[in-house]
Amino acid sequence: MTRKVPSKAERYFSTGISMITSRGLHGPNVMAAEWVMQISYSPVLVAIFIHKGSRTIKNIEKTKEFGVNVASKEQTTEVSIAGGYSGSEINKLEFKNIFKTSKSHKIKTPMILGCTINAECKLVRKEKLGDHVMLVGRVVHIEHDDTKSPLIYHRGRYFSLGSTVEPDRQEIPVSKVTLEFFKNLAQEKFVLKCVGTLVEHENKILVTKWPKTGFETIPFVMPPQGKNLRDHLVKHLNGIQLHTTLEKEPIMKRLVLKNGIDMQRINFVLFKGKIKKPLKEYIWKSKNDEIISTLV
Repeated sequence: MTRKVPSKAERYFSTGISMITSRGLHGPNVMAAEWVMQISYSPVLVAIFIHKGSRTIKNIEKTKEFGVNVASKEQTTEVSIAGGYSGSEINKLEFKNIFKTSKSHKIKTPMILGCTINAECKLVRKEKLGDHVMLVGRVVHIEHDDTKSPLIYHRGRYFSLGSTVEPDRQEIPVSKVTLEFFKNLAQEKFVLKCVGTLVEHENKILVTKWPKTGFETIPFVMPPQGKNLRDHLVKHLNGIQLHTTLEKEPIMKRLVLKNGIDMQRINFVLFKGKIKKPLKEYIWKSKNDEIISTLV
């Protein structure tokens, strides 16, 4: 079966816009590019994707350098000029009433003022992909302006960032003791990641006591990054002599514990379980507990 692609569906991608500066036989040049992204932290690498045949590609091939100037929301005119004319038609950077440039620090290509980010790059790789050419640059100098907001491009129109969208989490008011317990476990991590089991019996939930604090919670553990969560939980449960049979399907609970203005974000990956030994040996807690009530 052949799948039909909606006409112009590619316009529904949302991107930022950067102005790529370069220099060549005909002087400095600037072009607008949607497909620009950081692809490495160490070293800092930035990839730009430019249509083959562009003068910018020829410039970069010759000088082995380029500038990435991430446009701010005030720069719709600059972006429109940079993207609306070719360097073979006119030297766009000579529009002094449009572009304000500055000398770079580590390369000879000029940079554009008023951007959210200015990154000076040395070319490390070139590769043809489809109808575009990927140019990867190692960032040798970078600056940012946190007073500027990036320009967004979607369906042929410009947008700016709106209000912050908080990830969907269930907010739970808890006691100071409960919040401090989980914050201590988090050790200042933005999100505490836990994997645990829910064992139910007669409308109550199995809990265990934590060493030293005596705090009662469902059995859970904080898994190391990269470890299989279910396997790590099974190992933990066996280690505390809690022999359970876990269901295969996990449940995700994303919580924000709050006490006044203080808070802690938690991701609970939960597996329903059944006890293999007599039930009277364990501690059971009401489902109305402040944390348990949100997990079941």
